Amino acid sequence: MKNLLKLLEVQSLVAAALPLMLGFLYTLNVYQQFNGVNALVFALIAFALQMGVNVWNNLQDFRAASSEEWKNGVNNIVGAAGYTVRQVGLVLFILVGFAGIAGLWLVTRTGWPLLIMGLIGFLVAYWYAGTPLPLSRTPFGELASGLTMGYLIFLAAVYVNVAPLLTWTLIWHAMVASAIAWFAIADIMLANNIGDYEEDLAEGRRTLVALLGKPNALRLFVGIYVAGYVVLIIAVVLGILPWPSLLALISAPVVFKQVRQFQADPQKKNFPLAIKNVVLISITLALGLIIALFI
Repeated sequence: MKNLLKLLEVQSLVAAALPLMLGFLYTLNVYQQFNGVNALVFALIAFALQMGVNVWNNLQDFRAASSEEWKNGVNNIVGAAGYTVRQVGLVLFILVGFAGIAGLWLVTRTGWPLLIMGLIGFLVAYWYAGTPLPLSRTPFGELASGLTMGYLIFLAAVYVNVAPLLTWTLIWHAMVASAIAWFAIADIMLANNIGDYEEDLAEGRRTLVALLGKPNALRLFVGIYVAGYVVLIIAVVLGILPWPSLLALISAPVVFKQVRQFQADPQKKNFPLAIKNVVLISITLALGLIIALFI
């Protein structure tokens, strides 16, 4: 079971759970609507797809490893746990099959825009690790993960509750409202790639970190958090988010303390600091949105 949880990378479910929570709270604040059945089913789909992406990425890394040392190393659970490709493929089939079937059912309850969002999500999930030039090995991995796991989940979480309503205003307001969260989610992958810098170079992966170099990547790491807080303030000034959302600013001292910790020792063992930052930012923003519901 321990190895299965590692294969699924269940700790990364926070990257799906937090945008869901924020999307639901944003919906209650702005549209005063909530559909419990749609919300629950969509949450299960998002979790299944997140785990599916993790399994797919682990499988593709195992297949593409150029040496037995990397193939069976601590950073590759498929080889380290002794899983066969068939076993991993079965897990992947179950997760993707559930997400696909449940997603199509939910489309019948909401509308075709959810189908478009789902297709984009599946496309990015596949492209992330499954093509001759996977996104996870390019400089675009951080952007793809942030936009899909942060913004697209947030937008879909709003849509399943307000369908069939979907306007351009809703679309871009959701992007701005979720920016601080999806910026921080992008930093999760950036921290992961910083920790894997030497391995990625040895394996020929042209990630953003490999392109920029570790010192510049570490500067970008902190810059993304700064940009997130700036966009949060802009969202409140523009009236896209209610003013209690500024409560998320109290997370900044701890976030930047943990950023400095990671910069001081940017190894894979300190990668969880980026996850902690996402949790802290999202929880404080969620508290602000909850307060806004009662004032």
